[in-house]
Amino acid sequence: MGGLALGNALVARYAHRVGRFLQTYAALEFFVALSGVTLTRALVDLTNLLAPVTRSFLDTLWLVNLVRGVAAFAVLVLPAAAMGATMPLLVGAICRWRPGFGRALGRLYGWNTLGAVTGVVGAEVVLIPHLGVMGSAWIAALLDLCAAAAALWISRQAAEALSLAAGRRAPEPAARSTLPWRLLACAFLAGGALMALEVVWFRFLSMLVASNTLAISLMLAAVLTAIGLGGLAASSWLSRRPHAAAYLPAVALTTGCVMVASYWTFQFATGDSRVLAWYRILWFACSLSFPASLLSGVIFTLLGDALKGDVVDEARVAGWLMLTNTAGAMSGPVVAAFVLLPVLGMERSLFALAILYGVIGLLAIRDTSPRRPKTASWALRAAGLAMVAVVAFFPFGLMSQTYFARAAQAHMRDGSEVVATREGSSETIFLMRQAWTGEPVYYRLVTNGISMSATTAKAKRYMRYFVYLPLLLHEAPLRRVLVICYGVGVTSGAVNDVTSVESIDVAEISRDVVAMSDVIYRAGEHPLHDPRVRLHVEDGRYFLQTTGERFDLITGEPPPPLTPGAVNIYTREYFQLIHERLADGGIATYWLPVARLAGTDHAAIIRAFCDVFDDCSLWNSTPADLMLMGMRRASGPQPATRFATAWNDPVLGSHLLEAGFERPEQIGATFIGDAAYLRRLTAATAPLTDDYPRRLQVPAGVSVSDPRRRLDWSGAEFYRDVIDPQRARRAFEASAFVRRLWPEALLKETLPFFEVQGIINRVLTDGANPLRHIEDLHLLLTRTALQRLPSWLLGLDDHPVLRGIDVLPDDGSGLVEYVRGLRALVARDYLGAAAYLTQSEQRRLRGVRPLLVYSLCLAGRLDAANQLAQGVDASDADQRHFLAWLRATFGVGPA
Repeated sequence: MGGLALGNALVARYAHRVGRFLQTYAALEFFVALSGVTLTRALVDLTNLLAPVTRSFLDTLWLVNLVRGVAAFAVLVLPAAAMGATMPLLVGAICRWRPGFGRALGRLYGWNTLGAVTGVVGAEVVLIPHLGVMGSAWIAALLDLCAAAAALWISRQAAEALSLAAGRRAPEPAARSTLPWRLLACAFLAGGALMALEVVWFRFLSMLVASNTLAISLMLAAVLTAIGLGGLAASSWLSRRPHAAAYLPAVALTTGCVMVASYWTFQFATGDSRVLAWYRILWFACSLSFPASLLSGVIFTLLGDALKGDVVDEARVAGWLMLTNTAGAMSGPVVAAFVLLPVLGMERSLFALAILYGVIGLLAIRDTSPRRPKTASWALRAAGLAMVAVVAFFPFGLMSQTYFARAAQAHMRDGSEVVATREGSSETIFLMRQAWTGEPVYYRLVTNGISMSATTAKAKRYMRYFVYLPLLLHEAPLRRVLVICYGVGVTSGAVNDVTSVESIDVAEISRDVVAMSDVIYRAGEHPLHDPRVRLHVEDGRYFLQTTGERFDLITGEPPPPLTPGAVNIYTREYFQLIHERLADGGIATYWLPVARLAGTDHAAIIRAFCDVFDDCSLWNSTPADLMLMGMRRASGPQPATRFATAWNDPVLGSHLLEAGFERPEQIGATFIGDAAYLRRLTAATAPLTDDYPRRLQVPAGVSVSDPRRRLDWSGAEFYRDVIDPQRARRAFEASAFVRRLWPEALLKETLPFFEVQGIINRVLTDGANPLRHIEDLHLLLTRTALQRLPSWLLGLDDHPVLRGIDVLPDDGSGLVEYVRGLRALVARDYLGAAAYLTQSEQRRLRGVRPLLVYSLCLAGRLDAANQLAQGVDASDADQRHFLAWLRATFGVGPA
């Protein structure tokens, strides 16, 4: 925007010296084409040039951002300035042949903006997926050259008119009478208001629609389409009514009113808490932004017509108008992101911007009054009254009571509630908590409507696993660890448990995410308060490029790769940075969020990872959260005694048990495949790269049996071909990688636990349902000594009553006795379990009878079990399955 403003300024200052507008336009488009392609290639290496400059003050964030901002401006200013100069030159060229500045401005502005819609959607949907970033830049350059060629052709067709124009020089206008400062201020404020609104609108919509680049493109397309249509509508209006600019104050006031009205009516025009379909996203965006954006296009065109006055040189007027409007557009997002949203929040920001449109209307009154017809005066009065009503009756509280509740609705089904909200510069965060008797059971961090991290049992399992597996396999004790993306601090806390670690670097891009941990953790438990921790509020990729340290372990759990801005921390180039920052023998673990990428090609990420790490492997932390592991010249195996040491540590051992790892063999049974398997799996897939960030999309028409579908969570082949424990067991036995790293003494002992891993897969996928999975529960209780997994099968993993089970009084509901009975069952105290469950049923707690019967069967009390089994309700399929199994196993129950 700054470059565009500079180009506008040059035309405003020197347009009277330009004789041949179209030839100059063509030359500028040629320069844009050349510099655009050159810079697209050069930007790849820009960060590598900046890294040595900022390395010495990396943790001084404002200074690092200043250097980056200056560098970005320096490389983009010339092509952007050339782009900014093109529109005023075209306006000047048309107006020399056809009178009517406002009409020409609105028409050009409208079609140019609609062309931008085509560019936004076309790049996202067609160009980047098929041609990559660099190929898309070449197409953009080709379009620039086509525009240049068209301008030259038109100039030859109008040679006579151009020759007359070449000798024409516009007189210097009197600034007071022809370019009133109030109208220029209106142009500045209008540009700033609309761009600030875009930031607020996009933040608002990001809570309610899919968070991916397509959604952002559709939102932007909706705004641009409305602006373009507004420019065309204003041009048509000026064709019919030459004094339409007199309505400018009324239009500005009306814009503020309809913006607030759209915010209020959005609750009725839309539904659902999380919209995924593209047409629904487009509808959401149009419902919120279209009316105000349309009127913004009208405002711009009417401002241009009002500014024109008696000035001869239309190009200079267009230059001044676009200079001030673009300068405002440059300032709007900065003010919105760093002032309005963090200080006022979304709702009060909308209120402030509505008032700003009122200010624009008031500023425009004086300079549009000499030619104002009566109808315009009446329109101004009506719009003024509407603005007063909007200010007086603004729907304060609608955001917190309605829209926040809708965004959090999907995460409240487990009884959680929002305990803290934070609107920062880059995201809106809800911290949700499930509590029992006022004490927290677990927390969930919801960022822009997406659950990014949590402290549930399932989340603790996979987040801690990213540290525990490398801890066992690393040749020497871990000393230096880097955690990329902090979340709620579970992984960082797992690193803190490792006493051998000397330094822990945490790279997290959001201060607001970090701040939420102050609510989650009590004093002495905060992961960032460990003296070994160094927090870097920085993008993880940039941190890797600037740090000179090497690490024994680098682990990362970033947002899912379809989240806007996140794909480039899943690409081959990024994994190469991780590889370069590992010490010899170092290990990298990385999150592969399978369930959160339904319909996408995970194989592209795996291929990128294995292109970098020759020693790559895939592991099953949970069926929805796989883990990539890569090693840099690692050796092994480690002795089995070292594995046992981890479980003997009082803190680390307890956290291993909490994550469901009661024995080292259970971790080995999470193996999915080594490098040879992964390369076969991804042979038909190209790697995810910076140049091709859309390779995550599965091609349309690909069947579920195609290799490119093998890692699609929605594909039927997923379990059979990837995480199936029996296939994984065979791969474990045959893998040279496993024999090199896994202790020989544990190899055979690990094999039976692949059957246990199958049970883990089912319970973590389907949830706790002991009647449906009674065979699994029976196997665990009778053939293993495991306790954590049976607890999960019985629904005790995050059961709120467990928090105070030993001190809670009898509340008469039977729930306390029920949980005590399940605990006794897990402890193999079957008579004790039956006693507690009997008490629970006597207090009329529903659904207790089947497990009571099962406990009696395990205790050998078959007669009592048979008597009670006659009263088991067989109303659903799970209970009928349980009764059939009970009859076949113990001969108990109705025939």
